[in-house]
Amino acid sequence: MRPLFLLIILFGFFHSSAQTDSFNFDSPQNLESLEDISIWATEYYVHVTTSSGDIPYLTPEGDTLGYFSDTCDFCTACLEGTVFLEDSINGRVVLNYAARANESLVNCRKCALYNTSNLHVESWGSVRWKVSSGYGEGVQGYQLVPYRTIAVDPSVIPYGTILFIPDAVGSRILLPNGDSIEHDGYFFAGDTGGAIKGNHIDVFTGTDNSHPFAFVRSNSRHTYSAYIVIDSGVIRPIRNLHR
Repeated sequence: MRPLFLLIILFGFFHSSAQTDSFNFDSPQNLESLEDISIWATEYYVHVTTSSGDIPYLTPEGDTLGYFSDTCDFCTACLEGTVFLEDSINGRVVLNYAARANESLVNCRKCALYNTSNLHVESWGSVRWKVSSGYGEGVQGYQLVPYRTIAVDPSVIPYGTILFIPDAVGSRILLPNGDSIEHDGYFFAGDTGGAIKGNHIDVFTGTDNSHPFAFVRSNSRHTYSAYIVIDSGVIRPIRNLHR
């Protein structure tokens, strides 16, 4: 990842004061009055790379988008669902997962990162793409917001739900405006994924792949409590961030 390119991404996405304020909600006063669920978590992020290689990014219709990657970069983009491609002509291009096709373009087992993975990497080569913006898109037209969006199984946590996770409160995060702040513990269910089943959530961290949340253990045996938020004063602004 190129530091200058990342810095441009981070400073360009949110207005500074608005973003800092958006992570400044007080904790719920009466947790015992809220519905609680036991969850476990992983993290996902936007893969940042250059447009190079011989594997094309195709639309669902099979048309080329004019961008390419090598095997490992393409497969990592498939895993994360969004990729930032640094292009010498067009600058940063944002591509987002759009669909799957019948034809696979690459065998991700040939990448050393995934040749022994327990994930269903065989399906990644069939991913098709669309041009997006910001940090990419989740479900139902929601935009992904770093450190705020989570991917969920909607049969357990409906889309649009806001969760308060006490174990996340105080986690130090670096906002896209450059401010380092403590997280307030609120997350928005605005995305999903093929591996997100049951009480598993996946926390979106923007371009930050440093694992900033200590409470995320990526292990189903490490669960913790989350609470479904009903306060409209929290729900409305956080939902609006994702529009």
